[in-house]
Amino acid sequence: MRFANPIFLPIFIFLLGVVYAALNVIFKNRKETFIDFSAAGNFKGEEPKIKKTLLKIVEILKYAALVLIIIALARPQEGKTYEQTNDSGIEIMIALDTSTSMRSLDFNPLNRMDAAKNAAEEFIKARKYDRIGLVVFSGLAFTQCPPTTDKDSLAKFVKNVNIGDTGLDGTAIGSAIMTSINRLQNGSAKSKVIILITDGNNNMGEIDPITASKAAADYGIKIYAIGVGSAEGAVYETDDPFFGKRLVRVAEDKINESVLKEAAQNTGGRYFRAQDSKSFEEIMKQIDSLEKEDIKVVQFTTYNEFYKLFAFIAFLILLLTAILENVYLRKLP
Repeated sequence: MRFANPIFLPIFIFLLGVVYAALNVIFKNRKETFIDFSAAGNFKGEEPKIKKTLLKIVEILKYAALVLIIIALARPQEGKTYEQTNDSGIEIMIALDTSTSMRSLDFNPLNRMDAAKNAAEEFIKARKYDRIGLVVFSGLAFTQCPPTTDKDSLAKFVKNVNIGDTGLDGTAIGSAIMTSINRLQNGSAKSKVIILITDGNNNMGEIDPITASKAAADYGIKIYAIGVGSAEGAVYETDDPFFGKRLVRVAEDKINESVLKEAAQNTGGRYFRAQDSKSFEEIMKQIDSLEKEDIKVVQFTTYNEFYKLFAFIAFLILLLTAILENVYLRKLP
């Protein structure tokens, strides 16, 4: 809430105080020379007390009406601020691997999927003016959310991603890249980026990652690939018939780093390796810093006026006091 004409507040409040003090002096020294009530019958019972009380209330209402008029003259307003960007920013597709190997617990205490989702959510929050979308893939790839500036909705999509969402296990990295390209190719942004997050080797889909990356380069789309998983291998929880549930480390590293590096380099992007939650967050920060664009933001505020409300309430109060004074509380001359 703000006042468009705030100068009226101190001026009229000061004048109100002066008038109130002057009236107190006048009425204190005034001698009563007439009967206040319209009929002698009013002296019977409690009616004069009621009228005296109403007279006091009427005086208070007059001051209240004056205060409301002062507020109305000051023009109270409530504003809502909007932001408008003059540039189209960057369009980004996050391609997230949902294959079963993302269950690995080598990101203690998180599994690979939860660590990836946390890092993606933080990245999304930091990209205030960019359009960002989400592709999920394992044996198949599909768009979970097209590029949008609604970061809250996108964050919910990321939060709700689960392992096995595509219904077919495997790792179709090439398909994930092509699905992302389809969402980005017709965009108006000056810069277009795919953030590919996977812990495996391409073993599904009709197109290989290298061919897909060349298609991305043709459309001016850059790929940042992130290999997820520690160098010591994956960690899974198993049910041992003798010892119950326990953790088993699979030393074999299934990330085909050479393919991911080549795919990223084909587009002018980079490859990163995330081996724990902290390194994952740092990688997303690096990508955030690499893909910055100067965006001119214009802020403007629209205001709703509330002076009519205060003026209308003041009018009703004054109308009520006039009726009371000239009808029920009318004085004899």
